[in-house]
Amino acid sequence: MAQVNVYFIRHGLTYYNSIGCCCGRTDALVCEEGRKELIKLRENYEYPKVEQVYTSPAIRCRETADVFFPNQNQEVVYGFWELDFGEFEKQPMASINGMEAYDKWLRQDLDCRFPGGETLLEARFRVQSAMTRIVTDCIEKGYSEIAIVAHGEILSLLMSACLVTTEPREAFMLCPNGMGYAAVLNTDTWFEEQKMNFNGYIPEGAPRLKPEDSPYFVKIDKEE
Repeated sequence: MAQVNVYFIRHGLTYYNSIGCCCGRTDALVCEEGRKELIKLRENYEYPKVEQVYTSPAIRCRETADVFFPNQNQEVVYGFWELDFGEFEKQPMASINGMEAYDKWLRQDLDCRFPGGETLLEARFRVQSAMTRIVTDCIEKGYSEIAIVAHGEILSLLMSACLVTTEPREAFMLCPNGMGYAAVLNTDTWFEEQKMNFNGYIPEGAPRLKPEDSPYFVKIDKEE
């Protein structure tokens, strides 16, 4: 049995994140505030040492990898691009307050699709396929410690599909920027089961913003 320790990390804060806008295929930079937060996290908490870093093609993910894993080789994995939000790209979540698409997104219904974009199910298939490619790479090159730097929705979908854990589902719905999850997978069983076991939060001991406290979660007044 061969095990791989995988450390999943969400990219640093962008301007669009800070105001609660859908930012999928827009290649946004980590904002100044976000960069300061990443550096503070790196200075105050321990991040894992790894043999290989895999990232989404988005520059915000590659910038984040540079902060936490300086001078480490990065391999871009296109399947880890963020969800395609279609016509709602760069639009605030507040603009779809009360719409069916927003309600489905809150429930993480797999048929959820923003007009002109992809369904959550399509994105989940995409990221599971990308994860399988990474597992194959680990087998071929003998990696046992890797990091993956990606996006909030993509990590949520992957955790929902593949992570074995007793933690509440809400804990994985919207990962805080610059933080993530540790998991361990068995390369002998991955291709049949596509499962991995939860091994803790990254970085250990850091306070984590709750999903409902982020600007993506619109407070809907049912009385109106």
